[in-house]
Amino acid sequence: MSLFCVSGRCPISQEPTLEFLAASKATLERLGALHADGVIKAGGVMVGPLGVLFVAECTDNEALHLLLTTLPSFRFADWEVMPLIPFHRDIEMSLDAALASSKS
Repeated sequence: MSLFCVSGRCPISQEPTLEFLAASKATLERLGALHADGVIKAGGVMVGPLGVLFVAECTDNEALHLLLTTLPSFRFADWEVMPLIPFHRDIEMSLDAALASSKS
């Protein structure tokens, strides 16, 4: 399983349409259900900019792609995805080796 930090921002410079509002509500409901199922680890609606930010745990890039592209508001937002390495794995992968080599 892999972790991904996902942000979706909606660059709306005019009054939101009924279609946008309905898609936004359906997206928040879907993200809430994914949170309840444990797929979304944390997240919420941004304060200030119009958008969402969440951490998703997916099997791979394709699973995340499917999650995002099936969100009702997918086409209304600009999406950014950042893969994450868990803290303990970074210690194991890089910091332990760096500390050991610096002691030599």
